[in-house]
Amino acid sequence: MHQAFILGAGLGTRLAPLTSILPKPLMPVLEKPLIQHTMDHFLRAGIREFIINTSVLEFAWDRYFPGPDARYGGAPVTFSHEPDPLDSGGGIKKILPLVNPTEPLLVHNGDILTDFPVHDLLAEHTKRGNLVTLSLRSVDGKRNVGFDPVSGRVTDMRHALGIDPGQYQFAGTYIMQPEVAQLFPQNENCFSIVPIWLNLIKQGRVGGVVADWADWHELGTPPSYLDTVLSRPSSKRIHASASVSPLAELSEDCAVGQDAVIPAGAVLDDCIVWPRTHVAPGSYSRCILTPRLTVPC
Repeated sequence: MHQAFILGAGLGTRLAPLTSILPKPLMPVLEKPLIQHTMDHFLRAGIREFIINTSVLEFAWDRYFPGPDARYGGAPVTFSHEPDPLDSGGGIKKILPLVNPTEPLLVHNGDILTDFPVHDLLAEHTKRGNLVTLSLRSVDGKRNVGFDPVSGRVTDMRHALGIDPGQYQFAGTYIMQPEVAQLFPQNENCFSIVPIWLNLIKQGRVGGVVADWADWHELGTPPSYLDTVLSRPSSKRIHASASVSPLAELSEDCAVGQDAVIPAGAVLDDCIVWPRTHVAPGSYSRCILTPRLTVPC
C-alpha cells in the first residue's frame, strides 16, 4: 500500500468563519498545516504518493504545495479539484483513474490529527481479507459504529441495519480494496460512501481496528481546533521568527505562528496567533487571531 487519498474538499461549515480564509486541512497547527502533520505520519508508515481533493479556496493550496509537479517529503502530490464537493464516495470515484488498481488505498478525513497506527490497520486488513477496514475508537466523539472485537468485524453503522446502536466511533482513516469501486453507482457522481459500507457490512467484509491509545483530535469547530493546537508540546508553541514584545503578556499555553507580531500592551490568554498576524494591543482570552479576523472560542 503506497497511495493515500486525503479528503480536503469539505466546506468546513462548523469551523466557520476560519474556513473563509483557509480550507480545514490547511489550518496551522504550530509550525505547519494540519495536513502536513498527517502526511509526515503517512510517510513514516510507507506511503509514497498522495492524492488530495479540493473545492473552495483552491488557490490556497498553492502556497504549501507549489508548482505543477507538487511534492511533499519526496512524494508526489496530485490534486483532484471538485467545483462542488462530491461527498465521501464521489470524491473517490473521481480519482479512480489515479489509483493503483492492484493494491489497497489508504483514505483519511482531512480534519483529523492523529498518529493512528497505519501498520496495524493494514495488518488487520490483510489478515482478515477485508474489502474495507476502519479505524475505530471507543472513547469520545459520536459512537455509532457496531463492532465485534472477537471477529474483528464491523456489524452496523448509525444503527442503519438495526443490529447494534454502536459503542465505537469511526476515527477518520480507513483502507479499501480497489474492487469496492465496482459497487459505486454508475450514474451518480456525488454520493456518500456509507451505503456502500453498509452493503459490505452485511456480507461480513468490513473490519475494524481499535486504538484508543493513539493521539486523536478532530478539528471540526473553532473550540476543538484551539484545544488541539494548545495541547501540542509547549517547546514548539512560539515560532522562532515571531516578534513578541517584552511588554506583551502571554500565558504559557499560547501558540504564535511564523512572522507574527505581538506588541506591547497585548495580553493573550490561551490564544492561537496565526502566521503573519499583527496583533493589536488589548486583551484576548481563548481566541484565534488571524490576519483577517479574530474568532473567540
